[in-house]
Amino acid sequence: MISSWLLKIVIVVAVLGFLVIELGSPLVTRATLDSTAHSAADDAAHEMFQSHDPDKAQAIAAQDAQDDHAQLQQFSIDDQGAIHVTLFKEAKSYVLHKFQPTRDWYNVHVSASAAPKP
Repeated sequence: MISSWLLKIVIVVAVLGFLVIELGSPLVTRATLDSTAHSAADDAAHEMFQSHDPDKAQAIAAQDAQDDHAQLQQFSIDDQGAIHVTLFKEAKSYVLHKFQPTRDWYNVHVSASAAPKP
């Protein structure tokens, strides 16, 4: 009698834990990628202010993205000299990324901007 209740509790806890990890992964990935995107934009803006070389600034942003296992998808400099970056990272998923309706949840894109500062 007690063992069947214990087994049910263990199964419920395991299923809930799996759902928390599966559904929370895109949220955690977005939060960490947001931090990385802002760092990449800030570092690129700093490099742009120092060297006035857009290629070096883009390389710095790409390296920041790569350090977080992300990809630099877009890099641009506007007329005022502000740096705009968009990073991409795929969130971890065991099941839901395989289904078309939920696949986009796990493809995380985050944009950030920074202006060159002395």
